[in-house]
Amino acid sequence: MIKKILFSLACTLLLNITLFAQSNPRYLILYKDKTGSPFSTDKPTDFLSQRSVARRAKQNIPVTVNDLPVNPAYVTAIKQTGASVIYSSRWFNGSLVEASATQLEQIKKLSFYKGIELNLPVANLTSPSSGVVRTEAVRNKFETAEDLDYGRMRDQLVLMGVDILHQRGMHGENMIIAVLDNGFSQGNNLAFLKPLFDEKRIIDTQDFIGREGNVYNDGSHGLNVLSTMAAYLPSTMIGAAFKATYALYRTESDAIESPYEEITWLIAAERADSLGADIINSSLGYNTFDGEFNTPAYNYTYEDMDGKTTIISRAARFASRKGMVVTNSAGNEGSNSWRYIVAPADVDSVLSVGATNYDRSYSPLSSTGPNAAGQQKPDVAAVGAGAVVGNVSGTVSTASGTSFSSPLMAGFCAVLWQAYPNLSAQQLISVVKKSGHLAAAPDNRLGYGVPSVTAADRIVAAEYGPLGTEKEFLSEIILSPNPTEKDLILTIPETLLGKLASVRITGANGNTLSGYVVRLEKQTSVNTTLLSTGLYVLNLKIGTLERSLKFIKR
Repeated sequence: MIKKILFSLACTLLLNITLFAQSNPRYLILYKDKTGSPFSTDKPTDFLSQRSVARRAKQNIPVTVNDLPVNPAYVTAIKQTGASVIYSSRWFNGSLVEASATQLEQIKKLSFYKGIELNLPVANLTSPSSGVVRTEAVRNKFETAEDLDYGRMRDQLVLMGVDILHQRGMHGENMIIAVLDNGFSQGNNLAFLKPLFDEKRIIDTQDFIGREGNVYNDGSHGLNVLSTMAAYLPSTMIGAAFKATYALYRTESDAIESPYEEITWLIAAERADSLGADIINSSLGYNTFDGEFNTPAYNYTYEDMDGKTTIISRAARFASRKGMVVTNSAGNEGSNSWRYIVAPADVDSVLSVGATNYDRSYSPLSSTGPNAAGQQKPDVAAVGAGAVVGNVSGTVSTASGTSFSSPLMAGFCAVLWQAYPNLSAQQLISVVKKSGHLAAAPDNRLGYGVPSVTAADRIVAAEYGPLGTEKEFLSEIILSPNPTEKDLILTIPETLLGKLASVRITGANGNTLSGYVVRLEKQTSVNTTLLSTGLYVLNLKIGTLERSLKFIKR
């Protein structure tokens, strides 16, 4: 969790303070309705990507009014008061507004005005220096960095069986993971992330704190988090979903902890949704704040950790109900007086992740449950004590915290979902939980425990049958023409359309001649132009199941 994992230098903190400096307070202004909006749920691709719409349709999630953007006329009216509109939120139906007292009074008189979130400003920062004190005080409380023997990143993946999924050809291809954090310092210059940029698998970036597109000049914590999923530097470090596509969002400032960061998280989650992200990883958590926000009016209590009270928890509820898997750090409060999970790890549908040692035992730093509604939390756990991460110098380090168990779980979910693409987000979460090593007796320290691929395979087969395995549909695939002189065409049944499949062509002697991953279309082409005349076998693999088809090249 980022509150306990801050490596930023003083100069970075000063920069963040400057970015936050403003002349007027900021408020989240809420609107009464979306009446008169030019957008319609009948035309969702006007405001959502086709991929986002498809994700909903696949899981039978309707596009509703809360998906519509705020009414542009309302935003225009706010601006006409002289106030500045920073961001707008579809899910909360409101806008983040910077306004003077006079402008705020004018806004309150507008016919569509409903109220102000918290009835308080969420940013004013008249005493930003408190952020520096907080950061310096906690920077090394749980985290240490040290040189490692290379290859140690493997241990934290093998514990869950991620290596098994990699061997099956599941590396995260065509999965989109949005990472919400404090920045990804130097990420665009480091060898272990170079494939991400070479293969153009960073599809979106936004600094919601600095209000710019560059996320590589702030915060090392997000870089450490990203490395556990996306690193690919053979013999040094390889992440859990190293072939996935990523959206990188800075929603957290090192300078000060405030409710403003909850709102930037909300806006980033909405952007991830619109983009069509499959998974959101958030190694962030909130309970109390800093400086002028460290008051009962702003600080949360344990009673607020009910999954539906805090700003960020309400945002995470929306995100998870749009068909995304949201993984979130349980928190690093296990050894202090707070002890419990923090928001948004308290949300029922969020996959909240605790921290273990390498022997799957509980790490005392990890926050415990239940949430204030009595629901068991965390849900699952992964390595968080001495986790292996990549750092800003491009080398391997260790760090401790649920900040790292959460992205390990996000990577695990990405490759497992790739193996079983017909599962809904909540079905996938259910499988992950039931596959945990404590599934027979879950508790409020590690939840269902550390998941296992082999257990997940059994659960999918037992509970979802063809929905998970697609076994009965593999036999329906038709290969033609056979013999062929040019390309082969695979005719795919409707049920398998859009799924990822591993394609491998072997010769009569069994040697592999080509292999790749493809997303199945109705007519999927297989290039054979480089093959000489002879008999070949095309092996098609979806999830854990495969089918071999013989063909002749003329």
